[in-house]
This record gives sequence, structure tokens and C-alpha cells, in this order.
Amino acid sequence: MPKKVKKVLHLCIIITIIVAIIFAALILVLRYNEQGETNMPFDITKVTIISTTDAQDVEGGKDRWNKMVSQNNDIYIDIQKNEEYTKKSIIDKIIIKNITIDKKPKSGDITIYKPSNNNLSTFENKEEYQTSEIVVLGGQTTNIKSQQISNQGGRLAFRCANNNLGSYVSNQDEELKYDKLLEKIGMNNDDLRASISFDIEIDLMSGRVFETTMTVEIPANDIVAQGKTSTEMTDLHLVFKRTEN
Repeated sequence: MPKKVKKVLHLCIIITIIVAIIFAALILVLRYNEQGETNMPFDITKVTIISTTDAQDVEGGKDRWNKMVSQNNDIYIDIQKNEEYTKKSIIDKIIIKNITIDKKPKSGDITIYKPSNNNLSTFENKEEYQTSEIVVLGGQTTNIKSQQISNQGGRLAFRCANNNLGSYVSNQDEELKYDKLLEKIGMNNDDLRASISFDIEIDLMSGRVFETTMTVEIPANDIVAQGKTSTEMTDLHLVFKRTEN
């Protein structure tokens, strides 16, 4: 075989190998973008949304009842150790960030709250607890109010409240039934429907960082008629990407 032909053949083989390597790399990248990490050290196993009706006193009101009605959605996220992941992993912190209102409700104002330090309630719709980011530190145990999660998995939470829905004023009611307030001010479920998305970042003590995006619909079920509702999501199909090695 002539040398010139050999060189051309050689070059064709090299180009073929390079193209095959590039193609295989592209396939891996596309698969990773679609599936993400296939063996996470920790999994998000459940998201629970508890929706309630609430109201706050209007200052200076002279009527028996003068309340500004709100609608709260407490979002609880359960994180568990993946038993099939054999390497030792310790949670350093978990961050809920980039909270976005993808679909705004027709009525009210959406506000995000972190857990309160009040011993009587997990959340309070007060300015001091308003936030745009939730940072939960890893520790020996889980304590939602202290924004601490067990370094081997546990539960964290934040509130997405729809405030300033309307005022309820009455001098007739002997007892105020909070679960009927949305009906009393003329709300319907379509007025309250909203969609929020947020990123969940899991930071490990090893320095590895994983991130995913979640979207939830609020409130849960028929909040207007029932006053308090809840829903659980376990079939989540979340795609985690590694952002730090």
C-alpha cells in the first residue's frame, strides 16, 4: 500500500476515533442534563403542604371583629439518606433560594417567611421573619424552629403566605370562625391559586454541592370551603445536578 494512502487511512481512523469520543461525550452530557445525579447521597422523599386560613387584627378598629384575612401555606420538605449510597456523607447545610412566584394569585400579596422563634407557633406572619432565602444548618438533630436539620436527614420548612386578601368587619358574630373567613370576604379558590418555584441546594461537609429546582402549586385543595387543607407529594422526579465537586 502506498505511503500516501496509508497516511490518508491513518488520518481517517484518527478522525473517526475523535468524532466517536466527542459523540460519546455529548451523549453523556445530554443524559446528565436530563437525568442528573443517578445516585444521590440524600433524597428528597416527600413534600407536604398545609394550607390554612388566618387573620390579623386591624389597628384602630372599633368593631367587635376587624380582621385582615390571609391564607398561609406551610411547606415541609423531608430529606432522607439514600441507603444505596455507600460512601459516608454528612449534611453541612441546605439552602432554599431563588424563590420565584411563577403564577401570581389574582388576590393578595405573596410573602415568604422563615420559622419563628416563638414557642407557641412554628410560623408568624411578621416582618422580622420575612425572607427571600432559607438556610438550614446540619446538626445532631432536626429542629425546624431553629432552622437545623439532622446531618443524616430530616425535615425543613418555610411559609408562603398570601396576605392582605381583604378585611372582615362584623359586630354580629359571637364567635369568629377562621375557617369560614375566605367565604365571608367573597374569595374563591381561583382567586388564590399560585405557583412558586425554588432551588434546593444540599451542601455536604465533603465540599460537594447538589442542586435541583422544585415547583409547587398553592393552596392545597379546596381551601375556601374547608378552611384548612393539606396535600403530600412523594412522586417528585427531581433532577439534581452537582455544582461543586
